[in-house]
Amino acid sequence: MTDHAADDDLLRRSQESIDEAKAAAAAVDLPEQEQLVDEDLPAADGGAPADGPAPAA
Repeated sequence: MTDHAADDDLLRRSQESIDEAKAAAAAVDLPEQEQLVDEDLPAADGGAPADGPAPAA
């Protein structure tokens, strides 16, 4: 018979670690991007163009 209490404890601690990591990621301050938003400039974060690829030369 396996020890389900130990498995449950391990699962709970793993989930707590995931939750802490998500909270830390959400709290990251990105001043450079915030400044671009404040200045109404587009942020270059690898987004695809809205109207498709450029025509061939």
